[in-house]
Amino acid sequence: MIIAFYMIIAFLIFIFFTYIYIKKLINHYINEELKIVSGLNNKERLNDLPENIKTEYTQTLEKIIKQENELNNSIDELRVYRNELDVTYSTLVSKSSQLEYTNSLLEKRVRNLSNLNHISRVALSMFNIDKIVETLADAYFVLTATSRISIYLWDGETLVNKKIKGSIDYSESISYPMNLLTKFTNEDFSKIYSDLSKKITILNDEKVIITPLKVKERQLGVIFLVQNKDQLLEINNEMVSALGIQASIAIDNAISYAELLEKERISQELDLASSIQKQILPKDFERIKGIDIATYFSPAKEIGGDYYDLALKDNILSITIADVSGKGVPASFLMALSRSMLKTINYVSNYTPAEELNLFNKIVYPDITEDMFITVMNTELNLNSSIFTYSSAGHNPLVIYRKESDSIELYGTKGVAVGFIENYSYKENSFELKNGDIVVFYTDGIIECENKKRELFGTQRLLDVVYKNKNLSSKEIKGKILEAIENFRKDYEQNDDITFVILKSVKNR
Repeated sequence: MIIAFYMIIAFLIFIFFTYIYIKKLINHYINEELKIVSGLNNKERLNDLPENIKTEYTQTLEKIIKQENELNNSIDELRVYRNELDVTYSTLVSKSSQLEYTNSLLEKRVRNLSNLNHISRVALSMFNIDKIVETLADAYFVLTATSRISIYLWDGETLVNKKIKGSIDYSESISYPMNLLTKFTNEDFSKIYSDLSKKITILNDEKVIITPLKVKERQLGVIFLVQNKDQLLEINNEMVSALGIQASIAIDNAISYAELLEKERISQELDLASSIQKQILPKDFERIKGIDIATYFSPAKEIGGDYYDLALKDNILSITIADVSGKGVPASFLMALSRSMLKTINYVSNYTPAEELNLFNKIVYPDITEDMFITVMNTELNLNSSIFTYSSAGHNPLVIYRKESDSIELYGTKGVAVGFIENYSYKENSFELKNGDIVVFYTDGIIECENKKRELFGTQRLLDVVYKNKNLSSKEIKGKILEAIENFRKDYEQNDDITFVILKSVKNR
């Protein structure tokens, strides 16, 4: 029993020491493991490890360091990428906001263009300037940041205020002499508009926008827009400029249309005046008691300042030809007045040609202007005695062919044009008109007719034509004169009235 007891005790002691040893061995391995784990965790290189573990430890440590480096690099890349994402996001947000703003502006521009197109069509369909101005004033208020507006247009020499919308305290017109206006440059007009804008009272937060109205080099006027400084956006300026262009075109069209209507009216009136002028020329005077007569009248414009007249009273044939200075309407008015006066004087009196001119000059002188005058060749032929009497008031001498001597000469008297000298006494001469003799009355339009070389037809060519065709009738001589003028002038424009009268004595036929 005792042996068994001791054996048990010995066994227990063995177990105890075995346990201690195993525990110590376990602790050793645990410490080694902790040391290895700690070394790996701290990335330390451990040299006191068994060789079989050291190699594996080193390889494992290098892998851990490599993986950690790769992980750190990945983290750095992720951080950079995240920053890039943040920047990209911010940029997208910013661009989205800009896009929304741009889209808003675009939508507004589209609306404005649509409105502008509508207003343009409306304005261009109008030809009344006042209505156009009213429409444009409303358009500026609707489509731009305008609180007040003042519109001026040129009317000849004067810049006239045509429209004020809103409270503006200045609306006076300004004028310049036309001879000065025609020399003004764009800079001169800009200064006029700038000076005028300064007369408009504005608040501190307001500004006057000057919009000149001009088509090519034609100055039409100016628009002054009073706007708030805070509202002067680019899109507002675009609309102001676009409306200014449309306003200029619409107003220019209206002015051109009005001018066209006026020209058409004047043209119609001139056509009527020309018809009347030709109708009052004497008719039925081709043959009177042995006198063969031909006449011709061609004004350089619709109506002219030349005229001729024939009248028969008590067997006295009166023949008058006259040339009023100038051309066109003013000359035609004075011509009509002169004709009426001379015809009345001839009708109510038995004056000689010179006496008729004396009275005519006395009547006309007080009313005729310094820049106008009348040249007259006033004659009469006594059909009983064949005595031809003539008196000239500064007019071209008569071209007279005398068959008896087979000669052609110029006959005239000294005398100033009607309207030059008050109470002037005109002279007269006479001769007997014999069979075959020719008398030609004419105005400057014949002898001053020009060709493209600016050469004059002249008196000598007229003398030559008449002499060469002395055996023809008055009507045939007329045709030869016109043919000679046409051949001389060719395509060169007629620049003066052409008027002439031809008398030829044919008593023995």
